[in-house]
Amino acid sequence: MKRTLIIFIVLASLVFFSCSKEKDGKQAEEEALESFFKHYGDTCFVKYDGIYLYLTTEGEEEYENGDSLIINYSGKTLENPVTFAPKETIRTIYPGDDFIEGWKIAVKHIKKKSEGILVVPYKKGYGKHRTGIIEPFSTLVYTFTAE
Repeated sequence: MKRTLIIFIVLASLVFFSCSKEKDGKQAEEEALESFFKHYGDTCFVKYDGIYLYLTTEGEEEYENGDSLIINYSGKTLENPVTFAPKETIRTIYPGDDFIEGWKIAVKHIKKKSEGILVVPYKKGYGKHRTGIIEPFSTLVYTFTAE
């Protein structure tokens, strides 16, 4: 009986602390996003299904299924600015099913020769999990050029 009670308390504590950590992650993300968007103004970014996209240069030709998709980008986290991709290139076939969810949404709104900034909240990025140097609950900010 005593052992069962101890196991229950341990499990309840894990659930509580896990939920608390997620709540802290959401709070940090909301504060970081608010500060970030104040810098750019409300009119620059367009929200699409949970991600934010600001096209500084909008291309003219839309991608079609099967097109070669090449995106040059740099990436950092928003909450504690860690550069995780100083200069990278994504090469795939449109619509880019091998992307994280945020990129899958974004490429539907990006035309060839577009440039801009993509903000991916943690739920559309790597979620609650650490990925390399990217902390759990991290908002990802990409500066990109689509070829």
